[in-house]
Amino acid sequence: MSLIQQRAPLSQEEEFKYAKLAMEWYGWGSPIGLGILLVALAAAAVLVRIAIYGL
Repeated sequence: MSLIQQRAPLSQEEEFKYAKLAMEWYGWGSPIGLGILLVALAAAAVLVRIAIYGL
């Protein structure tokens, strides 16, 4: 059995499905994007607190 397997080309529907899944994972709705957003919001809250009340 060969280690390299030949695949049939994807249909338009399959290409669209996989492209949509990739966009959902890497967008702001992804776990990584939400994590970055939460860290940015926490940092902004700390900076606002320091600006208002000082250290």
